[in-house]
This record gives sequence, C-alpha cells and structure tokens, in this order.
Amino acid sequence: MERDGIMNLLTGIWADIKELIKGKNKMEKKPNKKYMVMSKFKHSDRFNLERQFVNKHSADTYVNLLIEDKEYTDIEYFLFEQSHDYQDKDEGYDIDVDKKESPMEDFQEVLNG
Repeated sequence: MERDGIMNLLTGIWADIKELIKGKNKMEKKPNKKYMVMSKFKHSDRFNLERQFVNKHSADTYVNLLIEDKEYTDIEYFLFEQSHDYQDKDEGYDIDVDKKESPMEDFQEVLNG
C-alpha cells in the first residue's frame, strides 16, 4: 500500500521535472502575489502570514471579512507590500555601501514620526 503511494509521488515529481526541462512549467504563468496579509496578537511580537494576494483590493476585502468574523480577540492585521525584489538586478536599485546613508533611514523616520 505504501509502495503505491510513494511510486505515485515519484512519478508526479519526475513529470514535473520533465516539464521544467521542456520549459512548460505552470509556475511561470502565475502572477506575483506581492500583497501579504499578516496578523499579530497584541501580546506577541511575532507576525503570522495569513494569505498573499495579487492586488490590494482583494487583501482589504479578506481582512474586512476576518474582522467581521471576530474569530480571535486581541488580534491585529497588517498589510505588507513587496516593493522591491533584491534578486532582480535590472531595476537600477543599488545600495552604495560607502555612503553614510542607510537604507533603513526611511524606515526609522516612519517609526519615529
């Protein structure tokens, strides 16, 4: 019984590898989900990923439904947006390490008000 399950899994993995080699990967056609809804309990300092979305409107609607549901008390929801992909070198975004300015200065200004 277990052997059949493992063989089916291996067959599926090899089929995926063959599609990757041929350039028929389904993952390439999916849009980038750059909006992340995260939650945090008020007594905690850790964020939990709730879900990722393609657009901000969907993320806002999802959070509104969670707030209406009131499944948990003392929970906060946050929207994070991917603004830059550090692996993409073509955008011209360059951090000069010799400069005294830090990329975190904008973040500090937001925190300090």
